Amino acid sequence: MDRRLMNISILGLGFMFVFTSFLTVSNIEKTVLKSIEKEDPSFTGDGYTSLCIIYGVFALCSWLAPAIIGMIGSRKAIYLGSISYVTFLLPFFWPSNILLYTMSVFLGFGASIIWTGQATYLTLNSDDKTISRNSGIFWAMSKISICIGNVFVILVLRDKTELNESVRMLVFTVLVVVCGFGTLILMVLRPSFDAKGKENEVYLRKSNSIIPKQKLKDSMRLLMTKDMLLLSTLFLYTGLHVSLYSGVYSSCIAFTKSMSTNSKQLLGYTGIFVGVGEVAGGLLCSVLGKKSARSDLKFSGLSRSTVIIISFFINIAAYGLIFINLPNDSPFGDSYTKSFIKPNQYLAVFCGFLLGLGDSGFTTQIYNIIGVKYSDDSASAMSLFMFMQAMSAAISFFYSNQFGLYVQLIILAIVMTIGTLSFLVVDKFIFI
Repeated sequence: MDRRLMNISILGLGFMFVFTSFLTVSNIEKTVLKSIEKEDPSFTGDGYTSLCIIYGVFALCSWLAPAIIGMIGSRKAIYLGSISYVTFLLPFFWPSNILLYTMSVFLGFGASIIWTGQATYLTLNSDDKTISRNSGIFWAMSKISICIGNVFVILVLRDKTELNESVRMLVFTVLVVVCGFGTLILMVLRPSFDAKGKENEVYLRKSNSIIPKQKLKDSMRLLMTKDMLLLSTLFLYTGLHVSLYSGVYSSCIAFTKSMSTNSKQLLGYTGIFVGVGEVAGGLLCSVLGKKSARSDLKFSGLSRSTVIIISFFINIAAYGLIFINLPNDSPFGDSYTKSFIKPNQYLAVFCGFLLGLGDSGFTTQIYNIIGVKYSDDSASAMSLFMFMQAMSAAISFFYSNQFGLYVQLIILAIVMTIGTLSFLVVDKFIFI
């Protein structure tokens, strides 16, 4: 294994453990906080509100992230960002509205630098020929976390219908240990070197050693370009999709009382299959997306546009099946309302797989096109992607307390269609 591939593997392993913790929490947060509220009516913390704050702060701080990466480097940014994921678990040991929302703000900042740092580090350890492979490997490794976390949830919630205090303490103690271990792995990330043996990170920091105000201007200038404006629609869509599969959909399943005798354990199974879809999609993109030397936009396997089109139809199928399987009021709380068909637990789990598979297709190809098209300014390009994604996720979590499931699915389908067409234009698959 060459040094660069080893770096990507260590990065993926660290993210796997950190996000085993966070994605598990994101999946069950609404349900957990509801159980705390039942025991302590003075606690009114809301899962959707917490996630809205996280992604809102994430979006705002994404504008500053490139300047921070330029000052401290991508490896330090990744490590410091991972610490915020550990501290986010504190409110679940000592429930407090103020502590919950404060740690949500801190996590939003940490998320902006860890993900921008990750994209920069990935680009530094890749070239035009390996960016598709490396992004697929990283994506698959990091998304294994969804499977690991949800297997744990299933084991803990076996024969349990309520998340009482003793169960919560066990769950979050394990998650703190796992997240802390991932943070330690990220401490040992190694520098990357170019073909001449020079450290890429040093060059990056010198090239980015400008004042944050100028870096913001550069990001705004990049945002105003035609291609970036077109890609922005797809960036926004991925945030809406993330909020659906990482928070809203699992809550809908847990709150649908006609689904099964233990709907809370079922959300664990659904989460596993979301993770299986993510990992399968990442591996397929890595294997089938090998780059051809003939053109910057052609591949010896599946082209970027082909993967995007396939992902589009996968997600359309998922939204349609969810539409008929779950009741409209299921995002809000316990629901006994009828849906178009009798809620089916196997169909719910299968839809989780489709959501993960479609998400991996869209996200890996966004990484791909950013790594190739914006290789000279990957930090700014990725920060714009993170800003758009986080902003739309925050908006989605905000209206998840207002709009029923059906309206949310219709919004997703419309924005995805526009975003897919925009991507095909930028990738020269269609011409206007």
